[in-house]
Amino acid sequence: MIDFILPLFGRFHPILVHLPIGILAFGIILVFLSKKGSNQHLDAIRLAFLLGGIAAVLSSVSGFLQYQYEGFAWDTVQFHFILGWSTVLASFWLFYEVNKESVFPKHLKWKSTGLFGLMLLTGHLGGNITHGEEYLIEVLPPEVLELMGVALQAEQGLVIPEQGWEQLAYYDQVVQPIINQNCKSCHNPQNLKGELDLTSYEALLKGGEGGSVLVAGNAGESSLYARLILPKDDEDHMPPEEKRQPQKEAIELIKAWIELGGTTNSKLGESNISAETLEPFFHRVEKPFYPEEIVEAASAETLDQLKFEGFFAEHVSEESNWLLISCINFQDFNNQDWTKLTPIKNQIVYLDLTGTEISDPILDSISSLPNLTVLKLNQTGISGSTLAALNSNQHLKNLYLNKTAISIDQLNLLNNHPSLEKVFAFETPLSEAEIPKDLSFYLENDLYQLPPLPTDTIEY
Repeated sequence: MIDFILPLFGRFHPILVHLPIGILAFGIILVFLSKKGSNQHLDAIRLAFLLGGIAAVLSSVSGFLQYQYEGFAWDTVQFHFILGWSTVLASFWLFYEVNKESVFPKHLKWKSTGLFGLMLLTGHLGGNITHGEEYLIEVLPPEVLELMGVALQAEQGLVIPEQGWEQLAYYDQVVQPIINQNCKSCHNPQNLKGELDLTSYEALLKGGEGGSVLVAGNAGESSLYARLILPKDDEDHMPPEEKRQPQKEAIELIKAWIELGGTTNSKLGESNISAETLEPFFHRVEKPFYPEEIVEAASAETLDQLKFEGFFAEHVSEESNWLLISCINFQDFNNQDWTKLTPIKNQIVYLDLTGTEISDPILDSISSLPNLTVLKLNQTGISGSTLAALNSNQHLKNLYLNKTAISIDQLNLLNNHPSLEKVFAFETPLSEAEIPKDLSFYLENDLYQLPPLPTDTIEY
């Protein structure tokens, strides 16, 4: 009935360890505030070293019990354990030194400095055991780490190619990366919690203090999987509740591997895993929306002049030289005003001519913008007779033609455009036309209307 007392006391180690640190640090501070030959703080220093020594004993005993019951490897804790008891002895020795004197003892500051260094080293080793050796430095910028000669390699976790994933070695390229990211920090040769090492297939087969964690072909009987699906507040749930939890798809991959036989020679495609389950792990290189070309920045004088003319002009981001140009405050803009934009034609990626007085001939001028990505021609006199000119805009992705006279025949001039992805054509002849299914871009031509709600007819 009382067997839980010792393991419970061991789990108090992370709390108790702060007591000697605080008490002894207070005593050391008083030592350095005291003057040689004085007894001003002597009683407080004496008490601090005594209480600090007692607290260090409690901390060291609880630490030993935590090692005994929590599955830490001796190689991991031995130096921390030895230095912890060294701190105990040093604290009582300094208490003895102070207690036998009526005035401030000789060389006490040097001896206290030694105790402080011992505490720092002991605490550092304890932090390494709890958080890992790179805990303090892993938040530093890469440049600082490089200067220090440190190369941090965080566990990347599972990454799967969209093509050819069926041929991946199921254990080496799928299961082990999942284990590395979610389990390795507690189950490795330096930190054998539960006497379990999960850093290799051979170590996994060996199991831990509870026996084997893998029953080939039976995921339910394999604790490698069974512990993952326990409620988080269950003491047997792994990883512990306070740790980062694996994704549900990762757990499904482990289950399927075990049921496939739990070997190292199976392929991912041999399981019944669907591409949908693999979706969160697919490696995708996200292409930037705007062109990747590097262009010279428009001068401040040029931008000021554009704003004076009535244009809205700004950079699409602080780090970019690309420009967003809008005529929202320049509704009189017409074809003849185009020359005002020629100084920045290389920088324009977003051009909004909505509601202006332009007509079809301006499309030939717009086609000269080499990096144009978004073009808005809403509520203008554009009919589409020269729409084919936009095929020259190699980076055009989104085209807005709302409330224009554009027809399906003219829109077909842009079919197979090299980059066009979306065309928006609300309230145009396209709204009533039959749209071909072979368009190379997505066409949005019908306004979406919300269904009526019962509250819409309530009279107040």
